[in-house]
Amino acid sequence: MSKHNHLKIFSLLVGPILFAQTPPTKSAITDTTSAPTSSNASLPTTVAPGPVIARDDLSPEQKEKMKEVDRMRVEKALIDAQLALQEAKRMEEIAPLNAEAMKLSAERSLRLAKASAEASTLEEERTKLERQSALELARSNARLIEKNNKIRELEVDAKQLQLEASNTVTRLTNEINRFQKEDEARKIAANVKPKYLKDPYVDGVLYITDRRISFNGAVTDQLADYISQRINFYNNQSSEFPIFIVVDNSPGGSVSAGYLIQKAMAASKAPVYVVVKGFAASMTAVIATCAEKSFCYPNTIILHHQVSNSVKGNMTVLKEQIEFTKLWFERMATPVAKKMGISLDDFVKKMYENDSTGDWQAFGEKAKELKWIDVVVDRIEETAVLDMLAPVPAPTTMLPKSAQSEYSGIAIKADANGKPYYELPSLSNPFDAWWIYDPHGLYRAR
Repeated sequence: MSKHNHLKIFSLLVGPILFAQTPPTKSAITDTTSAPTSSNASLPTTVAPGPVIARDDLSPEQKEKMKEVDRMRVEKALIDAQLALQEAKRMEEIAPLNAEAMKLSAERSLRLAKASAEASTLEEERTKLERQSALELARSNARLIEKNNKIRELEVDAKQLQLEASNTVTRLTNEINRFQKEDEARKIAANVKPKYLKDPYVDGVLYITDRRISFNGAVTDQLADYISQRINFYNNQSSEFPIFIVVDNSPGGSVSAGYLIQKAMAASKAPVYVVVKGFAASMTAVIATCAEKSFCYPNTIILHHQVSNSVKGNMTVLKEQIEFTKLWFERMATPVAKKMGISLDDFVKKMYENDSTGDWQAFGEKAKELKWIDVVVDRIEETAVLDMLAPVPAPTTMLPKSAQSEYSGIAIKADANGKPYYELPSLSNPFDAWWIYDPHGLYRAR
């Protein structure tokens, strides 16, 4: 603000005050009672209320006080003018600062807005990169898992091929050995004949002829076909001498296939005897118990239990399968209970009385006492075994040798962990069931 402007403001503020010091006329003083001026109306007065007294009528002391009051008024007005001038100067001085501050604030807001925009862009870019990285990682993991699964599949296939090749080599080696020794065996056994006896049990010895059928491994349709064909073959040879079904070890198997074996035995004109040397369970135990005559060693184990099923499907299908499984058990186990002289319900009850799992097992003598086996023998003579062949080496799969039969059609396979198992064939009868004892999980349905 210019010097001229400062003087103008000062004159506007101080001028009226100086003018007010001029002694007013009497009429003017008199008029103040009715119309006080705006400048004096707000100021306090030291004069007591009463009639207005002219300044000339005042005492000297009062005049001095009035002068003092006027002087103070002028001084106050001067101070107010000085303060206003200082405030104007201060406002003039801080105006550039305020403008600069406003400018800086605006610039700061602009920079913050730009930084926020840049940060938002960077955050979006970071989020995009993170999504792309996560997606690429997921794809990489998926490819890695796929490759690992493929490697495991190839390893399983390689183990399976190795297992099959090993079994094939073993089988071919055994066949070669058999062919090589066959002539020698014939020469040695030229003067030996099987003992064909109508009653093969003589003086505590059971004589088995070449009219024998090997029954080992799980009961399947293929094994049932083989046994039925052999029974027919021996019947066509002679219906006079007995046929022997020899069981080394069999955990049971298909109910339907076992039933076909039973019907083939019942239809045979020649008597069919079952000989259990090691172990017979489930469906095989039923076949042995219901045979026309059965034999076993004292330490042979016979095991009976309820039939089980691993069905799949909706509730209606499950219910139907369970009902058919129950009917199978009633039809196949009732003859066993009848031979024992008890009801089917008592038979089932005794299964669980003897073993909490319901797997009722017994050695030869106890099996005879329970009427599961007819005759316990200490000695069996295989009069038809004349080839002198070396015993077959145990399989490299660490599975029990006796659990596999070349006639049952069961394949030896390995799971993803390389553990070998026997793969049961699919049941051709949709209402069939597996009646098999397999506590170690060696058999798995296809």
